[in-house]
Parts: sequence; C-alpha cells; structure tokens
Amino acid sequence: MRKLTWAALTDVGMKRSGNEDAYVIAEEYGLYVVCDGMGGHASGEVASAMTTEEVVSFFRDREAGDLSLPYDTEEGASDPERILSNAIQHANDKVYVSGMKDPKLEGMGTTIVSVLDNGETLVLGHVGDSRIYRFRAGTLEQLTRDHSLLNHKIDMGELRTQEDIKGFKHGNIIVRAIGLKDYVRPEAQTVDRAAGDILLMCSDGLSDLVDDWAIENVLEANQEDLDEAARILVRMANDRGGKDNITVVLVRVDDDPEELAYGAEDFQEESTVPRGLADDDDEDTTDPARAAFDPNDDRDFRDITDADDSRTAPHTPVFMWEDLGEDSDDGGPPATKSTLKIGGDELGALRARRPGAALPPRRQPTPPPQRKTPSIIVDEEEDSDLPSIIIDDSRD
Repeated sequence: MRKLTWAALTDVGMKRSGNEDAYVIAEEYGLYVVCDGMGGHASGEVASAMTTEEVVSFFRDREAGDLSLPYDTEEGASDPERILSNAIQHANDKVYVSGMKDPKLEGMGTTIVSVLDNGETLVLGHVGDSRIYRFRAGTLEQLTRDHSLLNHKIDMGELRTQEDIKGFKHGNIIVRAIGLKDYVRPEAQTVDRAAGDILLMCSDGLSDLVDDWAIENVLEANQEDLDEAARILVRMANDRGGKDNITVVLVRVDDDPEELAYGAEDFQEESTVPRGLADDDDEDTTDPARAAFDPNDDRDFRDITDADDSRTAPHTPVFMWEDLGEDSDDGGPPATKSTLKIGGDELGALRARRPGAALPPRRQPTPPPQRKTPSIIVDEEEDSDLPSIIIDDSRD
C-alpha cells in the first residue's frame, strides 16, 4: 500500500506583523503546496493565497473533465510534470491578471514549491527560492535549486570561484517569481520514493536561518513525529531571529514495501495517476490519506541552534526577473475537499465547495513597515544573452 503522512506549520516569525506565507494540502489530488508572498511588495499575502487556491482549482477542473494543457513545458517533460507545470502557470496567469486589474495589487508576487503524488514517484515543481529537501537514510539533500541571482550569475559564468561566490552580497535576490509577468517558467522534476523518506517543503524563513545540518539533525531525531519536527524547526528559526515568516510542510513516505512486493498483481490494477489526472477511460482508485504514525522512539531532541546570527539574512523584499525561455504561444461535478491554510488562518478545514464557487472574502493585509529598497527587475534583451537590469527606486 502506498501512503503519505504529513504535518504542517506556519508562523509569522519575530519581525513581521503579518504572515504572507500560505500552504495547501489537497489530499484528494495528492498535492502539497507552499508559497511565500514577497515582503515589501504589494499584497504578497494575496498573491500567495491566490496561488495556492488556483493550483488546486486547476486539478479540480481536471477532475471535472477539462484535461487540456494549454501552457508550454520543458522539452522531454513527462505527463505528470507537464500537468504540475501547467497548474503553476495557470496560477501565474490568475495572479498576474489580478495585479493588472487592481492598482492596489499591482506588482504582487510569490514563490512556490509543490509536490504531486504520482504513485511510484513524486513530481516536484517550483518557482523562486522556497525549497524542497529530502531526508533519506540519515542524510538531507536539497532537491530544488533556488532561482536566485547568485545561481544566475554562476550559470552565466560571472562567478567562477568559491571566493567569488562567498563574496557575492546579493544571493538572496530572486530572479523568478509567480505573478510579475504574463509568463513564468517553472521547473518540474520526477524523483523516486522509498519508505521512510521525508520531504521538507519550506519558505526561506526557515532555510535562510537554519543550516542544513541542523535541519538534518531535527529530522533524524523526530522521524516518527512530524508534528514535533515541524514545531522544532519553526522554533529554531525564531530563536535565530525569526526575520521572516516561516512555513514548514513535512511529507513522509509510509509505503509498505512488503505489501507492495507481495501484492504486485493487485496493485497494478490500480491507477498510479492521482485522481483527476487520469484519462476518462481509466478508473482511478488512488486516494492518499493522512495517517497517524505511532512513535516508538523515546530519544530526546537536543537543541542545536547557533547563537551566531551573522551568517544568514532574511529574504530581501526585492524582485528580479529572468525569462530565458522562448516566448510562449498561449493560445456540476461532485464537491471536493481540501485542507486549505493561508497566512496562518484556516479558510476551511476539509471544506466542500463546487468547482468555480466563490471563495470567502479575503482579508486585505496591512503591509508591515519596510525599509526602502530598490526594486530590481531582470529581463532578457533581444540581442544579448545577458539580462538587462532596471532599477526603480520608487518602490519601498
């Protein structure tokens, strides 16, 4: 039997007055999403909330029979990767159009990381610098690569040595985000799954302040209690200053290897495509569900936070943009339920609503005070392989 168990926690942190992070767990689609609305820009909380809602809406529409994939994807992408990439691009369209229609929302944006249960594998999709890690057999590995200015300059060959990289002072500026343009290029990949794997999805409020080795220690000591692991990780980030909102979603693979091995014939009769993704002629009986896991490990966790706060910095409220891909050629079902948590407020635990039904009115956030920081946008020039940089000092 294939099963995923999850735990999630979001926290405003120690410095911000509002929570611009959002996450959604839509178990009926095997979908897990974390978004980090961009601080210092218009309505980051709205952008992250809208993105989580629209990604789920895309899968709900597929379940209702709309199997179209209107957006371009990377060459060679698998069908599940194309589906997840299209869901992210669909959300980008909705956020971008909303920002264009309402001057109060102009310029809003968010990062996204997402995991899709695809039976024997997991599909990951991301835009920005929120991260997905995998803890396997005592080792933590980062599965996503930040869409950061640092990595962009490394790819362009402008930073070649470790000294160059260590001396670069703008590594926390991102070059790709949801909602800033009418086109975004998500990265999607497929990874294998093994019983005992723990996937950590997080905003940079955690990864900027807690070192990978410390995260690894926490997951090693709390493999059987994901709720406790999430609480410890959030507390560690706050102990180190809590300079940003902090969101942690943990997903553990609780597949039964023996049952899968001995029941292979029975399992092959089931669809390995999440419900709502299969073709009309295929019957899908997969229904991933959250399950409790009785802990039998009484080891105590030792707090290993480091008092040295000089090594990391919070996500700077600055946008940069990179569009290195080709121009895009965009050319009454049953109720569903999701556990939707946005900005720290439950909008409906296990709520049922029809596809297309209006969401409850969303509270408009009061932006916290921000220091004046240049807004930088990176865009591709037609006659050059290097991006142009436009600095607009008018934005706070």
